[in-house]
Amino acid sequence: MENNDNYKSFNYIFNAIQETIAQRVGKSEITNFGKLLEIARNKNDKVILAYYDKLDFYRELRNLLTHKSISKDEVVALPSDTLLKQMEEVAQKIRYPKKVRDLFTKTVVSFNYYESLKEVLIEVNKCGYSQFPVFKDGKIEGIISENGITNFLAKSIEEDIISISETKIGNIIGMDEMKNSFQIIKESKSIFDIETIFSKEIRKGNSNFLLLIAKNGEIKSPKDIKGIITPWDLPVLIENK
Repeated sequence: MENNDNYKSFNYIFNAIQETIAQRVGKSEITNFGKLLEIARNKNDKVILAYYDKLDFYRELRNLLTHKSISKDEVVALPSDTLLKQMEEVAQKIRYPKKVRDLFTKTVVSFNYYESLKEVLIEVNKCGYSQFPVFKDGKIEGIISENGITNFLAKSIEEDIISISETKIGNIIGMDEMKNSFQIIKESKSIFDIETIFSKEIRKGNSNFLLLIAKNGEIKSPKDIKGIITPWDLPVLIENK
């Protein structure tokens, strides 16, 4: 067969992809490729679903190359270098899908329930963030955001009782509609799962929803928070899919 390097490379990469999908769905690597895709779809495997159309195309091309050869020594077509590069990228992405910890691990500023509003406003001015976890007696109480601060200031102006230095965060967080608008996730969670979570919340009209990242999915103190993800981070998720 002339110039059969690409044909051999195609088969090598295809077999590697088949083995990876089989491992993900708990089946033998000799299971029919189409069957593996069907199982992955039924299992709602978000990683496989993200590349489903490409994978199905590889399946169709494999069938064409295997069963529609012109002769024993000549296939009907040869995979291009561009296609092989794409297949290698897909193979890597489904074998090693990026996790939350790969993209969003960072220091998160949090506050104590008994700290003053002044401290929050100083941090807002310094870093530009507008949502912060709040802890009370060592446990997470909720999120304080610009929503709660605005609600508090509006009410205080009406009553003419504004004292930013004396006002405690605990007096504000109860007015914050975003107080419970968060979810705690493990740092090992796939970025594909994150996109799904945000999509559901945004469809419900909850555009300020955020995710707090914890190593084991539990937050017992501020140091347990390993990162934070907001809807503004969605472009990063899409870029790294």
